[in-house]
Amino acid sequence: MRIPIAVLLISAGIVVVDGVVARGESRDEPVVRVRVYDYAGVVPETLTEAQSIAANFYTAIDIAIDWAPTMGPRARKRPDVENGRLQDFTINVLSRSMVARRAWPAGAIGSAVVAREGGGRIAYVLYDRLKDAAAAAGWQEKELLAVVIAHELAHLLLPPGSHSSDGLMRTGWDVAELRQFHPSSLAFTPEQSALIRARLGEVVATR
Repeated sequence: MRIPIAVLLISAGIVVVDGVVARGESRDEPVVRVRVYDYAGVVPETLTEAQSIAANFYTAIDIAIDWAPTMGPRARKRPDVENGRLQDFTINVLSRSMVARRAWPAGAIGSAVVAREGGGRIAYVLYDRLKDAAAAAGWQEKELLAVVIAHELAHLLLPPGSHSSDGLMRTGWDVAELRQFHPSSLAFTPEQSALIRARLGEVVATR
C-alpha cells in the first residue's frame, strides 16, 4: 500500500491510497499561534498528545507552537479571553459526515488550502480516514494525527512545491516503511526550516 501526497491547485494534502501546549520560553523564538477545531470528537488525550508531538517537529527548528484552546464537541473551554484570541492558523479536524459533503481526492487524510503563490491559513484533517490509515500502518492515531497536523501546517508556511524526497514533507510513504520507523525520526530539511522561519517573519509583520 502506497501513501502518496497530492498537491492540488488550491491545496496540498496527505493522501492515503487504498488504505499540549508548546510555548516559547525565549523571546527570540518565533511563535506560531494555532487553534484546532475538533468536529470529529477526537479523544481529548489523543488530541493533546498529538499536539505535543506535532509541536516537537517545530521545536527542533527553534519555532514554538502556541495552541489555543481546542473548539469542538469534546473541548474543555477556558476563559473567554483565551477563546477569543486571534490565531495565525486553523486546523479543522473533520467528522465522517463533514468529509462526505464535498469531493476530496481519493484516500486524502489531510489538506491545506494554499494560494497559487503559496501561503494560507486553514488546513483540514479527515479523521476517520486517518484512523484507517493509522491502523493499516500500525501507528497510534495520535502519531499519525501529529504528523498530518505538522505536515499540513508546514504547507501553510512553505512556498508551493516544497515536498521533499524524505523527512516530514516527504511526497509519500509506503505502509511497510511506516512500520519500520518512528514519527520522531521525521524532520524538516534545512532549506524548509529556513523558508518556514522567513514566512513567520511575514506573518508577524502583518499582525
